Amino acid sequence: MDTYGYAGSILYVNLSTGEIKKETSDLDLERKFIGGLGMDLKLAYDRIRPGTDPLSPENLVIIGVGPMIGTMVPGAARVYSVTKLPANNAIGWGGGGGIEFGAMLKYSGYDHIIIEGKADRPVYLKIFDDDVEICDAGKLWGKGQGDAVDGLKEVYGRPLGVLSIGQAGENLVNFAMGFIEKYSTIGRGGLGAVMGSKNLKAIATRGTGGIKVADRKRFKKLVDGVYERIRKYPALQDAQKYGFLNFMPLVMPKEEYLKIKKARVACIGCPVADKDILKIKKGRFKGFTKYTGTAVNMFLPQLYGSHDFDTATKLTDILDEYGLDMFEAFGLLDFANALYEHGKITADELGSEGIDFKDYDTLEEWFRKLAYRDGFGDVLADGFGPVLEKYGEGIEEYAPCVSKGLLAYQGVRGPVTSKTFSPFEMGMVVLPRGPASAPGGSSPLYFTYGRPIEWIQGHFDRMGIEKDAQERILEEKYGVNINIGRLTKYAPRFLYTCGCMGTCGRGQINRFNSTTLQAELYSALTGFETSPEELNRAADRVQNLEKVANMREGFSRKDDIFPERWFNEPQHLDYYEKVSITKEIAYEFLDDFYDEMGWDIKKGVPTKKTLMDLDLKDEAEDLERRGLL
Repeated sequence: MDTYGYAGSILYVNLSTGEIKKETSDLDLERKFIGGLGMDLKLAYDRIRPGTDPLSPENLVIIGVGPMIGTMVPGAARVYSVTKLPANNAIGWGGGGGIEFGAMLKYSGYDHIIIEGKADRPVYLKIFDDDVEICDAGKLWGKGQGDAVDGLKEVYGRPLGVLSIGQAGENLVNFAMGFIEKYSTIGRGGLGAVMGSKNLKAIATRGTGGIKVADRKRFKKLVDGVYERIRKYPALQDAQKYGFLNFMPLVMPKEEYLKIKKARVACIGCPVADKDILKIKKGRFKGFTKYTGTAVNMFLPQLYGSHDFDTATKLTDILDEYGLDMFEAFGLLDFANALYEHGKITADELGSEGIDFKDYDTLEEWFRKLAYRDGFGDVLADGFGPVLEKYGEGIEEYAPCVSKGLLAYQGVRGPVTSKTFSPFEMGMVVLPRGPASAPGGSSPLYFTYGRPIEWIQGHFDRMGIEKDAQERILEEKYGVNINIGRLTKYAPRFLYTCGCMGTCGRGQINRFNSTTLQAELYSALTGFETSPEELNRAADRVQNLEKVANMREGFSRKDDIFPERWFNEPQHLDYYEKVSITKEIAYEFLDDFYDEMGWDIKKGVPTKKTLMDLDLKDEAEDLERRGLL
């Protein structure tokens, strides 16, 4: 049977028993959930037992690539993971630019990998077409995630796709992440710790197969059309020259960036290249080379007092090598400082007289303590939730803004400061996995202010937002012209579609995409004729599936709480900077979000009718048996 667009197989690996088997994909099920992220979530729903300890052998690591991966579609390289996250016990997903990894996995013949169990020693998983092997990783264990990539490429050469973890994952730091080939983070909320709990250092893959296209002529015409639009884009040269800095010019002067830019790197098939190789030209770290998903990541240490960009670059590299989430690391250290300064912990407990964020050597040592769970680093390595619980009521006022156990890293209270209230901020509260960029990345309101409604509606059309929904979104409420609650259904929906397809969500390439285009590409690629409306329905299905998976873990409206400090002074403003977003307005928007999703407003969860309408009958019956509907 031809499997146009799909590799057609799922790889199953049990690290405890050593069992490896190749299962034929259920193509009807793949199409129902599109593939990629959607099918990852379906596999997680069906196979992760509710209540599973995230760091137990019974938890699963599921890695998936969508149907567009490995094709000529510009930017089709995005890889997704799903697991139960140790940071907040949610069934959560992570996405990362796949560099070579996504295409190599697909060319090996697999759409998804399911990994369970725990190896009795450090291992890595080698996937070279049908040559799949659990290999000894003794020489890699204890190394940083980038050093692990280099070690594997020394053994196997190139091309080679690698997903690896650093020492933080090995030591089960609850916010440790995975990295794809040094550049892309994947799995915010603890994927790295889950892999570490399984003694799984890395996954290395190389494939020699290909992807079959149902209608090659139609598919090529569509792809050629996208490339033609990209070539005609007036800002293309600036995007290629400055990368993400082109969208965030206030991070650092462009001329300073050009001084340290060594090269730009792209995922397979991306004509823009949004990743950076930086080289420090002077000072203490002269000659140091940094690989990063974007140079703007280097600005975070500056927000906490490290004002030299070269020093910030080196500090960020240390975090990345350990596999530490930089937002959580800095946020927790800042919280520890606040606890010490307000007498909630002593110098003996902390192990020092406070933490000097302006001193490089101090931060380097604290990052080591976090990654190796040394001293007070062991306390902080469990994340915000356990720290807040450990030190009792009354310390929340000293904590940064937290949602679902993770730092709400963007908002009026920073560390990435945004003065307007957008689907980014709303999504950090309502998505089960917690703070992440997914709800904001495709919204026209993300990092823009005060644009005309007509411009916004153009993006709504591109995202496939139905006209009646646009009317509800643009209906004035409390003097606010854009209902962020209702929009927060659709901004993530578009990115969930991209996640299922495998197409990129970053603005540099995503701006050339649309729901209509993705439906046409999918139809030509798979031979499964699909309209934009059907694609939207599939994405709605995936969003609801994620929610019901977390209903079984106990999540409901009680967990969708806005950080209290968002409602102090200053407060967020609406998109046109005319109305302050009070607590009353924010929670009215929360009700509107539930209403737009077709969920029970009081419970904050899908209704049986919504699930049945989305062809989630099996899931609805499962929830009914558990007394959750």
